Amino acid sequence: MHGASTICRAASILLVLAIGSFSMPVRAQDAQWPVSSEDDLRKAITGATITGEVKAQPPFNFTEFLGPDGKSRGKLIECCNPDKVLTNGTSYAGEWTLEKDNLCLLYEGEEQKVCWRLQVKGDQFRMTDDKSGYSGEGKIRSGNPDNL
Repeated sequence: MHGASTICRAASILLVLAIGSFSMPVRAQDAQWPVSSEDDLRKAITGATITGEVKAQPPFNFTEFLGPDGKSRGKLIECCNPDKVLTNGTSYAGEWTLEKDNLCLLYEGEEQKVCWRLQVKGDQFRMTDDKSGYSGEGKIRSGNPDNL
C-alpha cells in the first residue's frame, strides 16, 4: 500500500501546485459569467463531475466527481489529451465544500484547503483564485460518468 499512497500524495501535490498556477488572467467584469448563489452552485455540482484543463507547467487535464457526501475523487494526466485521463490518469481523493460562491477542496495528504470562486453558466464552469488572479474553465457532467 505504500506505493499507492505515494502516488496519491504526488497527485495531490501536483494538483494543488497546478491549481495555484493557472495561466489565464481574470477579466475585470465578465457579464457572461454571472455570480451564482450557494444554493444554485450546490444544485449544479453536487453529485456531478467537473472536467477541465489546468494551464500549468506542465499542463494537465482533470476529471473530478463531487459526491453528495462531500467526498471528491478524481484523475489527472499531464498535458492536453482528455481522452487519456481514464486510461493513464493518476487518481486522487479528498473532500469538497461550498462556502458562499467558493468551491473549497482539501486533498488527502494536504493540510490546507484550496478555495476557488466558482461561476456556472449552463454546463460550463469557471474557477477563479482571487489571491493569484488566475482562473480555469471546464465542463460539468451529471453523475459519475468516469466511475471515479
